[in-house]
Amino acid sequence: MIRLSTLLLAGVSLSPVAALAQALPPIEVNAERAPPPAAAPASEPAPDGTTRAEILNYTPRGNDLAAALGDAPGVSLASGGGVSSLPVIHGLNDDRNAIVLGGVPIASACANHMNPPLSYIDPLAAGEVEVLTANVPVSKGGDSIGGAIIVKPRAPIFAAAPSEKGPGFVASATVSSSFRSNNGGVSVSGHAAVANDHFSLSYDGAWTKAGDYHAGGGAEVRATRYEAQNHSATLAYQNDGHLIAFRYDHQYIPYQGFPNQYMDMLLNRGNTFDLSYKGAYGFGRIEANAYYHLTQHYMNFLAERVGYATSPASGMPMYVNGQDFGYRLKAEIDASADDLVRLGSELHMQRLNEWWPTPANMLMMGPGMMCCGTFVNVNDGRRDVLSTYAEWERRWSPQWSTRLGLRNDVVWMNAGNVQGYSPMMYGADAAAFNARSHDRTDINFDLSALARYAPSDAASYEFGYTRKTRSPALYERYTWATSAMAAHMIGWFGDGNGYVGDVNLKPEVAHSIAATGRWGGPDWSASATPYYSYVQDFIDVDYVKTLGSGVNATNLLRFANHDAELYGFDLSGRAVIARTVEYGDFSLSGRLNYVRGRRTDGLNLYHMAPLNGKVALENSIALFGGRLTSAAEVRAVAAKTDVQSVRLEPTTPSFAVFNLRAAFEIQNLRFDLGVENLSDKLYYEPLGGVDVADWRAGANSLLHSPLAAQGRTVYGGVTVKF
Repeated sequence: MIRLSTLLLAGVSLSPVAALAQALPPIEVNAERAPPPAAAPASEPAPDGTTRAEILNYTPRGNDLAAALGDAPGVSLASGGGVSSLPVIHGLNDDRNAIVLGGVPIASACANHMNPPLSYIDPLAAGEVEVLTANVPVSKGGDSIGGAIIVKPRAPIFAAAPSEKGPGFVASATVSSSFRSNNGGVSVSGHAAVANDHFSLSYDGAWTKAGDYHAGGGAEVRATRYEAQNHSATLAYQNDGHLIAFRYDHQYIPYQGFPNQYMDMLLNRGNTFDLSYKGAYGFGRIEANAYYHLTQHYMNFLAERVGYATSPASGMPMYVNGQDFGYRLKAEIDASADDLVRLGSELHMQRLNEWWPTPANMLMMGPGMMCCGTFVNVNDGRRDVLSTYAEWERRWSPQWSTRLGLRNDVVWMNAGNVQGYSPMMYGADAAAFNARSHDRTDINFDLSALARYAPSDAASYEFGYTRKTRSPALYERYTWATSAMAAHMIGWFGDGNGYVGDVNLKPEVAHSIAATGRWGGPDWSASATPYYSYVQDFIDVDYVKTLGSGVNATNLLRFANHDAELYGFDLSGRAVIARTVEYGDFSLSGRLNYVRGRRTDGLNLYHMAPLNGKVALENSIALFGGRLTSAAEVRAVAAKTDVQSVRLEPTTPSFAVFNLRAAFEIQNLRFDLGVENLSDKLYYEPLGGVDVADWRAGANSLLHSPLAAQGRTVYGGVTVKF
């Protein structure tokens, strides 16, 4: 297990714990009392603390929470929109990882995954983020075969009870703003909270806007602009060890470009309602929540992609309505001084409708083309998951502890009949799909077993095995059209190909083993995690036919089960290399990741990150009554040559980029300044996909050109705390 509080998240430098606490105090400067945390599990190390400071280090650069997690060992990012990167953990993409936001699992309600779960929260609204890349407990999520990302919003803050020392009331506020030179990006965010000893009311809001970015050397990359708003309000009540909270989140994205897709997001509205409870009892603790999330999503083309403004009457309008609702219930039972038992039940119900009206300006094309019906891509898609689990942790001695867990996920899926724009072009595909039974039930079982050995305070070792299962997503089972236009609208891979589903897909079953060694002392720490996974019925693709001709031809691919294996390692470390009175403390940090994925028939898996690493020299010094933290960083990525031929995945050359950053904090003020890609190097992220937007606009003649990353970017930010 990796907690981000031990990692550098692309922000200012992290000094030893004491220096960090002095440099980056908690943002709720007036908070006096928060609910006591639950006791640490018997076999888990004590929590490393909040990731609040690390997230603050990232936010001047952008508002994509997934990107803020990209420095965690084992985590890579597949490029998407400006606030919608897709996390990839040990080579397994977003759907294969368990992602929960404040107790709410949100499914992407888009055939291109333009609204992944982490896009629904601004980084500054996150209180703690836990990233687990290996040996994931069954209590941390099912219906997944990869890691887990658990985002907890800011915890409610309460005042001390009224006394002679004070009235028992607190109020706090924070305002942050930032800019980015490359795309003209600006962001403003704020937090406010008022509380007494029983009631707490808080608000988080953020707005960000950016234009199209420029690659190294100055070329504009089309369809990369975006604008987003996020608002969250929480009302909480606590008394005698019990906490009840109601949270409402609202997101409004009027547009977000996706350069490696054929479409762009021209509207996304998300509304989340979450009622949660935490309580302490004589036997242990209980946590429960009930939630409802509604997504209203609209896709079309941004003007720069096709050369004219689009509206529901032009371009190619596509609408999605997605709902997630259910509950999560967990009990932690202190069976003895050395035994902790977790019991849980969860229900996640998903509803999805996607339809594409015929644009008014295409009705004149006649009955053989687009005329005249509405294209129904997914009709009343249903995916319900009922889960139960039990987990036992035991401390056998001061050195040895174990964790065993068993989980059952029952998945019911179904969808209604579909239709195309016209019977002439789509009738055969629709009839074949409608003639089949769509109802499917999967009964899945997960198992986790972990042993931990800590011979001393300076070393610990973990050895674990997990069996994890994921049933297909709605888009993997129920997309049906094989024509080039319709199939090109399906797929969250950024590869330019077309996709069609298969109702008979089997669930994926991953058998994984991993070991983690951690070593450290007062001024240094290091960790190493080798891992291996064998995945039965991995959902990959089969070639169906070629779409188009020549160098810009793409492939029609059908989702299909294939056995696969993935293996690799994560290395990370940090050391204080000098402590001086005149120049402060100097430390060196770094990480190195490698993953290899291939099917048992020899075909490479798609979007496997090549060997990559990062090294940073960091400094922290007291200055002018405050603290200045700074870092010089080099990020290097090897050439990507192991590509998947059936998806026409492009290779990418090796590269190294140089970044500088600094932050100065004094009393209630914080100033950030930095530059990324200092030399303005032209390079390509290995998981960036292909540049569809520039190809459509005629800026490049080859569809399968990789997407260029951002060139030199100067950024800065100011935070004021009241």
